[in-house]
Amino acid sequence: MRDVQLLPPTVVIPQTQRPEPRHPADVDWETGNKFLNGPFAPWHEETEAFDLPVIGKLPDDLAGALFRIANNPRFTPLDLERYHWWEGDGGVAATYIRDGKASFRMKWVMTDTMKVEVEAGEAIYPGFVNGADPRPLPPGVPPAKNVANTNVGIFADHLLVYFEGGLPTEMHPGNLDTKGAFDFNGGIDILCTAHHKLDPKTGDMLFFAAVGPNLTWYQADAQTGKVVDTFTFSMGCPAMVHDYIVSEHHAIFLISPTQFRIDRIMEGRPGVLWDLDAVPDGSRFAVLDRRTHEVTWYETGVMLAPTHFFNAYETPTGFVVDLHVIERLGNPATHADDPVSSHSWFPPAMAWRFTLDKASKKATNAMLSGIAGEFPKINDSFLGQQLRYGYFATTRDLSPLTMTDGMARYDFAAGQTLVVEGVDGLTSPSEPVFVQRRGATEENDGYLLSLWWNPATGLSELLVHDTVEFAREPLARVKLPVRVPFAFHGTWAGAEQLDSAIAAQDA
Repeated sequence: MRDVQLLPPTVVIPQTQRPEPRHPADVDWETGNKFLNGPFAPWHEETEAFDLPVIGKLPDDLAGALFRIANNPRFTPLDLERYHWWEGDGGVAATYIRDGKASFRMKWVMTDTMKVEVEAGEAIYPGFVNGADPRPLPPGVPPAKNVANTNVGIFADHLLVYFEGGLPTEMHPGNLDTKGAFDFNGGIDILCTAHHKLDPKTGDMLFFAAVGPNLTWYQADAQTGKVVDTFTFSMGCPAMVHDYIVSEHHAIFLISPTQFRIDRIMEGRPGVLWDLDAVPDGSRFAVLDRRTHEVTWYETGVMLAPTHFFNAYETPTGFVVDLHVIERLGNPATHADDPVSSHSWFPPAMAWRFTLDKASKKATNAMLSGIAGEFPKINDSFLGQQLRYGYFATTRDLSPLTMTDGMARYDFAAGQTLVVEGVDGLTSPSEPVFVQRRGATEENDGYLLSLWWNPATGLSELLVHDTVEFAREPLARVKLPVRVPFAFHGTWAGAEQLDSAIAAQDA
C-alpha cells in the first residue's frame, strides 16, 4: 500500500501585501497567521447597504439572493498562531438582486455559544483543529462551540445555516435576524452535515450525520421539513465525512484516513488527524441504496481524502463518481499534538474520476483536470445524471496570502479545463454558484456567481460570469461595502423561493 501521488502545482509566491485598514471594521490582530490576514481577515461590523455600485450590467432575468457564509471570528482567538480557518464564527452575507440592482446585508449567526462569548466579551471556546489551552467554561453553557460557519441556504421556507458540530441555525431570509436552532421538527437531535443535497425531482433534502464511527442517513420532506427516512450504519472508524454525493437512487460516501476525534477536541488538543491505521487497506467508498438501505463497500486501494464532490451517476455496471481528492488532510497521527503548516495539513486538491464496479467491488481512478482546485460545483438541476460541465475555484499557487486564485470550467466530454483570472487584480474567488437562466433547458445555460477579494481596497466584489461564453470579463461586478472574510459555501435562492420564505417567516 502506498500513498497516492498527486501532480504538484506550479509554486508561485505573490508579493502582494495586505492593505492598511481603511475602516474601523477592518480588523488587524497583528499576527502572521494566514487565516487572520488578507482575504481571511475578520470584518467586525454588521452591515446593510442598498443600490450598490455595479460595473457592467446585471442580467435582467437574474432575480433572487446569493447567500454566502462569512467565516468571521468575532473575538481574538485564544491562540492566534494555532487558530485555523475552519474555526471562525459564522456570519451570513446576502446579496439581493432584482431589476438590475443589488442590495446587501451581513450579520453574525447568533448561536447560543456566540451569546456566551458576547456576554463574556472575549473568546472562551478553544479551537478544534489545532487545539488551544482550554479555559474553564461558565456553568450551564454548551460544552462545545457551534460556529455555524459552513453552509447556508433556504429549505422548506427556512433559511438554515449549517455546521457539522451541531444543529443548523435558522435566520430570517430577509433581515438575517437569528431565530434559533432548527431540528427538522424533532427529526434530528445532535447534528447534520453542512453538505446536504436536494433531490432534483422532489426537492427533498438528502443529508446525513457522522458521529464517531456511525453515519446516519436522513431524508426530509421539501414541503413540511419533516424527516421521512433515516438509517444508520458503521463506517468502522470516526472518519470525518464532510461532503458526499448522490446518484439517482444511491448515496455515496468516501471513508478516508481523515479522522474527527471529539475526545481530543474536548481536551483542547488537535482533533482532525490523518491516521493511516484507521483504514489500513486504503480509502473506501460506501454506497447506500436509498430504497433498500443496503450498503455496499468498494475498495480504492489508495490512501486519499475527499474534499468536495462534483457529481455521480449510475451505469449498468456500477457508478461513476467525480470529485476533488487530496493526498492528506489533517495533522499527522504520528505527531498529532504538533500542528503542521497549512499547506502541509491541506495540500492542493485535484479533480479525479472513480469508476465503481459492482462485480469486483473495486474502484479504479483517473485524474480529470490537471489544474489544482477546490469547491467544485455543477448545475444542480442535473445532479445524479451524466453531465458535461463543472466549475471550481483554482488553487494553483501555494500562496502565503490566499488560497484560491482563479475560476475554472471543466468540460467532462472534452477533458478540457478553461481558467479565467480575476479582472483588475481581483483574486481569492469563493466557491462558484451556478444559476440557471430563466427558461433555459440546456445544462450550461446560465450564470456563475462568486465573491472575489480586491487587494487594493481590502473589500469584496460579487462577479457574475456568463457560463456559455465563459470569459475573464464578467457581465457584472457588484461592489460590496465590506470584505466578506473568505469562507466555505453558499447557495442561490431565486426570487420566487426567496419571496415565499420571507412571506412564511413574516406570517
